[in-house]
Amino acid sequence: MKQLINALLAIFVIQTAMVAALYWPSAGLMEVLNNEQLVPFNPDILDEIHIGDDKGNEAVLVKADNHWILPDLSGLTINPELIEGLLQGVMHSKTGWPVASSVAARQRFALTDYNFQRRLTLIGGGELLGTIYLGTSPGYRRVHAKNSVQDAIFEISYNSVDASAMDSDWLDKRTLQLHSPVSISGENYSLNKHNGNWRSDTGEAPDTRELEALLLALNSVQIDGVATTGMQETLSIAVPEVKLSIETADKEIEFKLFTVGQQHYIHCSDHSMFFTLSSYDFDRFTGLDTQRLNGAD
Repeated sequence: MKQLINALLAIFVIQTAMVAALYWPSAGLMEVLNNEQLVPFNPDILDEIHIGDDKGNEAVLVKADNHWILPDLSGLTINPELIEGLLQGVMHSKTGWPVASSVAARQRFALTDYNFQRRLTLIGGGELLGTIYLGTSPGYRRVHAKNSVQDAIFEISYNSVDASAMDSDWLDKRTLQLHSPVSISGENYSLNKHNGNWRSDTGEAPDTRELEALLLALNSVQIDGVATTGMQETLSIAVPEVKLSIETADKEIEFKLFTVGQQHYIHCSDHSMFFTLSSYDFDRFTGLDTQRLNGAD
């Protein structure tokens, strides 16, 4: 009886091993599945990204030399943190096992060519490299994603909201910041820096706190966005509330500040466009004591 039990046990072990060998993926297949990429090409050759949303908006991001720009916004620079987040979160994502692949899943997760949250058209060297769809979110900073040539649906670590289809959302808000001015002129004051010391046209040293406030305003000003097309036309013929002429070691720049209704705007001679500006940044330029800047007690 004991011999029979041992024989049956041996047969069971052999059958189990045969089933496992038949249905368990090979090591090679496991490696392919675990290393499968959402982007089936080398992301380093990517130099243009078109991002569309379900409302028909589209942002165009183009790589120029070692940075990314917005060609539809006069070539303004893209926020480096945002583009790096997109490249790392989507283009270089490690996908692992697909979470689904059926037609029903693609529809449920909003990953079809007619129903998506974001569509990323990827271009390199003037040629279409591929298309990535971003759909629903299964959790915090997670999103379902797939490419247009495979059925596999993946879950990646990215927030699709960060892949905006609006050009202005990609702007580097620090575009207008000036860090080393040597001359600043505004209404009723003019300051020049000589041998590391600032003096007004009156020959007096400006008040330290007012000078620091002015320099900080120039050094840390942040735009909010781009004025609408209609407002661009309005502001082009408007009289500015504040005008500043700034000289640095390599260029001369003019700032003009405007208010229309409750919204503030700024224009820089380095750029053709008018930008929106927060009340905080606007007040930092308009709330200065010009007499103290001139050195008056």
